[in-house]
Amino acid sequence: MPAENEKNLFKIDHASKLPLYDQIERNLRDLIARGELAVGQVIPSEWELAERYGVSRLTVRRALDELVRQNWLTRRHGVGTFVQQPFRATITASKLSFTEQMKAIGRRPSSRALGSRILPAPLHIAPRLKLAAGDPLIEIQRLRLADETPILYEVVYLSQQRFPQLAEHDWQPYDSLYQILRETFGVVVSGLEHTIKPALLTEREAAYFQSGPGLPALISEIVAFSEDGEPVEYSWSISNGDKGEFYFRFRQVEGGS
Repeated sequence: MPAENEKNLFKIDHASKLPLYDQIERNLRDLIARGELAVGQVIPSEWELAERYGVSRLTVRRALDELVRQNWLTRRHGVGTFVQQPFRATITASKLSFTEQMKAIGRRPSSRALGSRILPAPLHIAPRLKLAAGDPLIEIQRLRLADETPILYEVVYLSQQRFPQLAEHDWQPYDSLYQILRETFGVVVSGLEHTIKPALLTEREAAYFQSGPGLPALISEIVAFSEDGEPVEYSWSISNGDKGEFYFRFRQVEGGS
């Protein structure tokens, strides 16, 4: 690749509200995903990247550290930093939970309990769980973190009649709801219906993310199903659009599978 063309690949927007290290991380990941930086290729040094992006070396290092942890890059001591085949996290039945998905992409998941209560099932939630309006529901509110950074405010609803012990559960930072359902109740979550839609952060939600109200956000609604196809959980969560992103990679497989 000609040096001038290569130099033009490394671009960020200094006027953007996104942190510079985050922009560099996204730019490099995009270049790898598009094949502009090939597997096995050595990338420019931290000093060279700092000059091309117009940032400090520490800013570049923070972005590279994150890409190394995500397995997009690998460092060879005394040689350089190389592009490697990115790790593909397969979302199987054992990796449907937030905890397992974060582990699959190299993040350290944890949660902060915000409260729980029993309430009558509202009209808009009861059908999702095949319950009658007014049936007792357990509501669990948690702030979900990745590497100690809040990324999701989550509200979960489950049938109090089906999972009575959950109402008294003392939620710890590393508890996984799906693991508890499996080990305590013998219920294995094997499928999800997942809807994502745009939103704006309210003042309360923004406070959880140490952000400002009115910023773009994503609302996720999930209905989780057990192996026999019965609904187990309904939840909704909101994420700060400035601190999270969804990355999808599609590949056509012969036979249409």
